Amino acid sequence: MSEEIETTCPACSPQEFVWHDILKDGQNMLVRCQVCGDVHPTEIETEKTIPVRIVISRGDESFKTNALFEETQVVTTNEELVVEDQNGEDVYPIQITSIETPTKREEYAKIADVETIWARAIDEVDVKISVQSIGNTNPHTKRVPGEEIFEVGLEYEAGGERFRITRIKIRGGKFRFKRGDKVEAKYIKRIFGRVAYKKGWGGGRTAWSMKRNVRNW
Repeated sequence: MSEEIETTCPACSPQEFVWHDILKDGQNMLVRCQVCGDVHPTEIETEKTIPVRIVISRGDESFKTNALFEETQVVTTNEELVVEDQNGEDVYPIQITSIETPTKREEYAKIADVETIWARAIDEVDVKISVQSIGNTNPHTKRVPGEEIFEVGLEYEAGGERFRITRIKIRGGKFRFKRGDKVEAKYIKRIFGRVAYKKGWGGGRTAWSMKRNVRNW
């Protein structure tokens, strides 16, 4: 079976693409129109790619890389991408946080107009946690896979402290506070919780039954 491409035919379809059989591949391609049978050379346009600087943050650290994009591609803030560095050595799942052009920062832009893409890594993220106990709030930070799910109402453990999630602040400012609400770590701004105290055998739930719902890191 011969290979096929869609391209214009100078004999019967000079403006619209129609299917052709490839007779000779390579830089000087020779094709035969499947509509009228005309044999003619053709050139296949390839999308030009250009390198773009990307600054990627992970927690309190950041690093720079360059990745190739098609120059007509449009990127937007909050868009998730998997980018490969220009040398093809590393791949980074990211979420775009800001797009910088030569004149200002934009919500979206064509790659040809982009100077720097600012992004955060989402393969692993630092989750910030505030745990309330009597009279004080204890802060914790834990690095977890970006796709790990946290659920309001369940118990977890961080820094040796067991707590129950009461609400989750997601990026953008909204909260999830209903029991059973679930959020992936890469979308979390901060987790709020209360210390989970063990109850004795006469206090309803037992220490054994509480441990069954604990999520350990």
